[in-house]
Amino acid sequence: MTMERIAFYQEIQVSIECRSPEFRGLKGAVLGISEEDGVVYGYAVLLHGESTTTYFEKDELTATGKQFSREDYC
Repeated sequence: MTMERIAFYQEIQVSIECRSPEFRGLKGAVLGISEEDGVVYGYAVLLHGESTTTYFEKDELTATGKQFSREDYC
């Protein structure tokens, strides 16, 4: 779980507390951020090996520290 905002194109790992067990432990990159008035609610993540994004609540993700670039997803 993380309390800091995760940046665009940062790699994440889905936590074991994820509400959808099939995603637990998977990694991907942030391609969208759900935010309003400075409050982050969740993230659209492209899981490695997938072709569409999946939405996760902010407490379901942990940043791995690896940063990708936009070019990696064009």
